[in-house]
This record gives sequence, structure tokens and C-alpha cells, in this order.
Amino acid sequence: MKRLKRKKWKKVLRIFSIFLPLTVFSTNLMASENFSVNDPLLKVLIKKGILTEQEALEIKKEAEKEAKKEKEEIVKTTAEKIQKEGLALPSALKGLKIGTLTYMDYSTGVLPHRPEGSEMKKKGFSYFALTRGYINIIKDVTPWLSFRITPDIRAGNVDTNDLRLKYAYALFKLPDVGFLTDIISEFGLGHFPWLDFEEQINPYRMQGYMAREFVGTFNSADRGVSVAGYFGGKLDPHYVKRLTVNYPLADHYVGKYGSWWISYMNGGGYEMKETNMGKALEGRITIRPFGTQTEGLLPLAGLQLSYFFISGKGGERIKDVTGNTQFFRKSSYPRYDVHLGMLSYQHPWFVITLQYSQSYGNHKGSWVVSTDTLPGGEKVLKTKQWSVFLDVAMPFHNKLHLFARYDWFDPNDNVKRFYDPSTRSWILGKDDTSKHYMIGLAYYLYKSNILMLNFEWMDYEKYYKLGTTNDFRKMGSYDPNGKHNLKGAFRVQTVVQVKF
Repeated sequence: MKRLKRKKWKKVLRIFSIFLPLTVFSTNLMASENFSVNDPLLKVLIKKGILTEQEALEIKKEAEKEAKKEKEEIVKTTAEKIQKEGLALPSALKGLKIGTLTYMDYSTGVLPHRPEGSEMKKKGFSYFALTRGYINIIKDVTPWLSFRITPDIRAGNVDTNDLRLKYAYALFKLPDVGFLTDIISEFGLGHFPWLDFEEQINPYRMQGYMAREFVGTFNSADRGVSVAGYFGGKLDPHYVKRLTVNYPLADHYVGKYGSWWISYMNGGGYEMKETNMGKALEGRITIRPFGTQTEGLLPLAGLQLSYFFISGKGGERIKDVTGNTQFFRKSSYPRYDVHLGMLSYQHPWFVITLQYSQSYGNHKGSWVVSTDTLPGGEKVLKTKQWSVFLDVAMPFHNKLHLFARYDWFDPNDNVKRFYDPSTRSWILGKDDTSKHYMIGLAYYLYKSNILMLNFEWMDYEKYYKLGTTNDFRKMGSYDPNGKHNLKGAFRVQTVVQVKF
């Protein structure tokens, strides 16, 4: 037994004695391959005994390390120079940005109609349409001056989507004035003070018009001059970053204690020429009372109180029942005043707004009625509106949002009855409100590129009057000379918004 064990151990030792030299040899061979001195100068210095082979290898490693570092520095310096001086672009393209905001819409449903037995029978619709097609071209001229021009399409279910001009303005960046910071000025065909602000909080303009624009009070751009800015600098950037995870547009209007916008404009909007000597003074003041409170379950920094106003004249002349001619320089243009208040709260996971507004007349000057069949009895309608909006990002998948909106509008709060010359009848100033409902889902494909599914319907009281009943986008647009006694409209809508 002992002899067998000895023989076994001798066999193991023989195998080990064979493999150990081979292992050492292969290791030295690999080392010599990885760390051999190939530089001719170092070889000469080793041969003359000035350097040992180990010293030469260390010098070689140090040289390779320095060469790598120098190469990285050259790449970094070159990249910084290109970024700073724009060496990679022709001078005409420096500071130039081109993008789009496009809505591709499919809608199907039922248009407003009159009760059974009338000449206005129930009429369905189904169409694909482009409802916005901005081509945004912005050029930085200097650090303090830039220019924007934005053609847009004629939207909706139309014969052809002709281009028209939506924006064309110079933007000046101005120095801070104490508590008023980040001041800019637009001159030309520029932003309206209210809607651009509202559309950063309610991000679903792709669905249709905002509440006041939907009923025909005003639109989103006009010719004139504006000055705008923030109160007290900007919000904490970490808080803004949290908001933009689910709401990409939340990095707009980020004044620490609010923002403001004052405009002096024609008043008729970008689709109308100026027809009177008066101009509209328009403005918005937004207060963010808790701008520093950005932490916690319900950060109070998201709470804002906004007031918006317009004081001007409507875009059309008052026409009495005899058709008397008015002249451009006369002051007999209808009153156009708007007062709107909104309470809004932006949270990283939800948004809610509540607004109430009143107006006398509208930008077109068309909300004027005759209280008598004789000349001189014209009166501007006083209107009022409530609107509520809610959007929630789903906690199980934050790219999916659920939203809802409700608008209530009374187009006549001051006239007991008025004469309708088209039907030669008196229209009562009651039973004339409209209700607008919507509920839907929005899926954020990437940043502000969104796929939406929306369900929307209208309810009208007997004397609510529409100028057109053939376009769902205008199913809230009140016209005192339009059709009444209408049954509600309904649509299912799918929209793809592309933005870059």
C-alpha cells in the first residue's frame, strides 16, 4: 500500500517538474511580448549600459501616457473652438435654428343640427386634416437680437393648406431692472400675452383652441410691440427638471416669483387688418407666491395666480339696421374689453387650472346686437365663462396621461332681448349658454411629440347661435347673427403632434 502511494506521488512530481518550467517560460515570453523595448534609441541606450531594460520600459510607458494625454487635450481644445467660433458651419448658418410644430388629425363625429323634421338634419363627418404646420425659422443676429419667422398652414378640412404668416418679429434681450429680470421685447407680428402662457400649462393645443379662443373672443398672435419678463429671477433648476420629466413644456415661464407681459397691438389678431384708430392695450401678470418652496409631496412653487386684460376696440364698424356707413377715423367701433383670472398648479405628476373671465365684445367687433329696430339701439354683448382643466401622468407608466376639460359660456349677460334681422325675430337673452366637454388620453412618444385620443362634445341651450355648423373646430364660436335651436355636436379625435 505504502509503495503504491510513493509511486503515485513520484508520478505527480514528475508531471509538475515538466509543466513548471513551461509555465515560467510562457509567462516570460508573454511579458517580453507585452513589455519589450521596440524604440531604437532606447535599445542603443540599453546596449551601451546607460539604461537597464527595466528603466527603458518605464520610460516607454511614461512617453505613451504623455502622448495619449496630449492627444486628448488637442481633441478637447479643437471641439471647444468649433463650438465657440462655429468653425464647422458657414457664417450664414451660425445661430440658425429650424424646426416645426405640426398637428396631424383624424376626426369623426356629428355636427350641430336641428331637431327632427327641420331643414337642418343630422350630419356626420369623417376626415384626415392638418390643423397646424409651423415652419419655425429663428436666427440669432447678436447675443441681444434675434429674429423669428413662422409660416403656418390654413388649417382644418380645407381644399388646400395654403401658407400664411403666423409670426414675424424681432426679439430683443434687455438688461434686468431690479426685481424685473430676463426682460425681452418683441416687435412685429408677435405673441399675444395670454395664449402662449396658457398653452405651456395646458399642453394640448393640438386638440383644439383654448377656452376663450374657442368661443371667438380673440386669437393667438397680433401686430404690435411687447415687453415681458420674470419677477425675481428663475426657479430652482432642479425643481424645473423634475417638472419637465412628465411635462416637457414646464421649462417655459419659470419666473421665481412669477412673470409678466405687456403688449400694445392692433387688437384684431393676425388674420385681420387694422380698421380703426384705436389700439389694444393687453397684459398679463402672474404671481408665484411660494417660488422658493420646491420640496415636499406638494411643492407650493407650482401654484400661480394670473390676471389677463385687454382694453381696445373691436375690428369691425358698428352697423345699424339701416346700414349707415361708418368711417375709418370715427370712434364708433365696438367696445373690446377682457378680464380673465386663472388659478393654476403644476406638479411633477399632475396639472390643474381653474379660470373665470368676462368680456365686452370680441376682437372682430361682431358681438354687437340691435336692441331696437331703429338706428341707435346697438349694444355690445357682455359675456362670461368658466373653464376647468386637469391632466394626470399615470403612475404605472408616466408617458401615458389622462386629461379632461369643461367650459361653460354665456354669450349674453346684459341684454334681455335683441333683434335678429336675418330671421326678423327677437332673440331672448336667456337660455343661451353652451357647455363644452372633453376627456382623453395622451401618450408622450418623445419629449413634446405626442399621440392623443380625445372624446369631445357640445351642448347648446335654445338661443346659443353659431355662425357656422360645418366645422367642428368652430363649434363654440358664438355669432349673434348665426343659427340657433341646435342639438349638440360630438367627435372622436386622434392627433399626432410632431415638434422639434
